[in-house]
Amino acid sequence: MKQVTFLVDYGMVSHGLAPLFVDGHATELEFWGLNADIVRRLTRLNELYDRQINWDNPHDETYSISERDRAEFNALLPLVLSELELALGDQWEIISETKPI
Repeated sequence: MKQVTFLVDYGMVSHGLAPLFVDGHATELEFWGLNADIVRRLTRLNELYDRQINWDNPHDETYSISERDRAEFNALLPLVLSELELALGDQWEIISETKPI
């Protein structure tokens, strides 16, 4: 069984990358052949993750993600992981390095 690391990082999905790393390298979304629903949820998860930073002033220490966005991210994370496990099947073991925020 091969291992893939699930790690959401800033702007990945919007740049065509899946938050799935093989041998330490990011992979393209198209590589996995994921259905549109999973890609949509990955996109939303990445958008929520990106909201942790004030992009107008990245050094703004007073900025924080809204509680609504935090709750949505934390609810969506296990759903997306479950869907990825089903989509990738028994060939891949997913190691999640993304934690709730």
